[in-house]
Amino acid sequence: MSKAKRPNLLFIFGDQHRGMDVRCAGNTDVISPNTDRLAAEGIRFTHAYANTPACTPSRAIILTGKYSLSNGTVANDLPLRESEITIGNVLKDAGYRTGYIGKWHLDGIPRDKFTPPGERRQGFDFWAVWNCSHAYYGAKYFRDDPTPIKIDGYEPVAQTDLALEFLDADDDRPFCLFLSWGPPHAP
Repeated sequence: MSKAKRPNLLFIFGDQHRGMDVRCAGNTDVISPNTDRLAAEGIRFTHAYANTPACTPSRAIILTGKYSLSNGTVANDLPLRESEITIGNVLKDAGYRTGYIGKWHLDGIPRDKFTPPGERRQGFDFWAVWNCSHAYYGAKYFRDDPTPIKIDGYEPVAQTDLALEFLDADDDRPFCLFLSWGPPHAP
């Protein structure tokens, strides 16, 4: 008997990006062909709501599946506990390649803190992250050492290129990748 193929998982989200602000959701003022294609070929969560609509709590809820009061991230800049079990931990243990790119905002303060490889990365191996910033030009990110890497140009473009690097890896395992853009968050 053949073993069922495990699905690849790609989560793409931007801060303060309303679900209705893409063409596939009916907004004809927005031109979003790539997002529309992903929506047509994948799954859109059309009835998902932010239980605690702030950066840190929302990310922690998505990763843990637990309310903010349960996972300890009731406000921004509170670190997600290392003891929390995340989707990254579960899928890594199940043989998935795991990756997180972009805005993390789960490692407390200071916001420019380096998150070293290990438990603080909550099960994610491929890592191209800045804890929290809203400087979308001249931004930076960390990989596996504490030397920041400067981004030339617009941050989401570079982060998307990093996602393509992850996706192009010569690895037959299923994957779970989170691509977390900062915009359209103010400024």
